[in-house]
Amino acid sequence: VQVNLELGHRATYRKKPTPEGFTHDWSVFVRGPEGNNAAHFIDKVVFHLHESFPKPKRAVKEPPYEVSESGYAGFLLPIDVYFKNKEEPRKLHFQYDLFLYTDMPVNNIRPERLTFNNPSEEFRRRLIKGGGVSFTYLDIQYSR
Repeated sequence: VQVNLELGHRATYRKKPTPEGFTHDWSVFVRGPEGNNAAHFIDKVVFHLHESFPKPKRAVKEPPYEVSESGYAGFLLPIDVYFKNKEEPRKLHFQYDLFLYTDMPVNNIRPERLTFNNPSEEFRRRLIKGGGVSFTYLDIQYSR
């Protein structure tokens, strides 16, 4: 079963920095593409913010899977996506580049296509409900 996810972020440059010196407001997210509800197969998303943030490990258990903060610099942001799956894979790890611009807003989306080979019937149903597409051996043969 193949299913699509979107990792992304939005960021805006503040007209005036905060007292802490933060120059940007930003939000980072994990979601299904438009019209697809990833909550059918995602259990939780853990965002590992830079260690300078209070409580840098942020777990989001319900949609929207999103964290919003203010800061002054971009950083590499590890993201763990946990699935409603009793078998492996139970989670996937992504490295996300949360970059910032000073001269314009950021609206970035990174598409990810995930393939689950031979998922359990229960997890397969969850993936299909969340917008996944099932491919059988015959589908692959005819598509060549």
